[in-house]
Amino acid sequence: MRVLLVNAHPDDVEFTCASTCKQMVDLGWEVYEILMTSDEYGTVRDDFKGERIRRIRKNEMVEAAKVYGINEDGTPKIKLIWFGEIDGHLRFNREVFLRLKNMVIDINPDIIIGPDSFYSMDLHPDHKHTGWLIYLLVQSLEPKKRPTLLLYHSFNTNFYIEIKNIKIQVEAWSKHRSQTRPIFNKILVPLRRLFYFLRRIKTGPIIAEGFRKVDFSREENLIKNTLHKIVYYIFATEMDGPDRYHPTPEELGLFPQK
Repeated sequence: MRVLLVNAHPDDVEFTCASTCKQMVDLGWEVYEILMTSDEYGTVRDDFKGERIRRIRKNEMVEAAKVYGINEDGTPKIKLIWFGEIDGHLRFNREVFLRLKNMVIDINPDIIIGPDSFYSMDLHPDHKHTGWLIYLLVQSLEPKKRPTLLLYHSFNTNFYIEIKNIKIQVEAWSKHRSQTRPIFNKILVPLRRLFYFLRRIKTGPIIAEGFRKVDFSREENLIKNTLHKIVYYIFATEMDGPDRYHPTPEELGLFPQK
């Protein structure tokens, strides 16, 4: 099997599907990961924003990927692909769509995993754009050639994969040292256990990572459930868009990479 993870930022896998990713690597599947941005604004320090934090985040991502499995030459078994868009300013246009589509066609995955931009628990603009791009991209393929599409960060989950090792999330997440602290790593495990325990109303006796499995039916992205509408409103009003990212990419000398 060949799997493609498409994420807006480094560390998105750690928060959403770390156990699933580890199991895929352990099964010997080919695992690719496209990082749409390099987290150029992933710090509160303006003197680190731009190229400096980009280098740091790329190195951290490599170390995190190694947690899931390492080749004999010391490289991670997960094949990392840096798309080159800018954190907080991921474009949603035809140019990006076609470039990403060509990458997906070249990789030819059996499964694609990415964010849910319709029933989303995280409406960061980069996550929204990544989710829409992936959904529309797969939808544009011939039905017989479409990979299975699983969407994380969804509050309308319908597909679950049992967690074999809940600690893998923290082990990989701890490699993103610029984004966390040891105390946060310790707190994360019990919080995740609580989250997955509450989800057992859907998963029964097991704890599991949840996804929305897409079937491209006519109204699958139409939010009808009242509770879902309330949840969406809460998350949709939480994010204030790319205006909160300062200074501008141009001021930092950042431009999309091709």
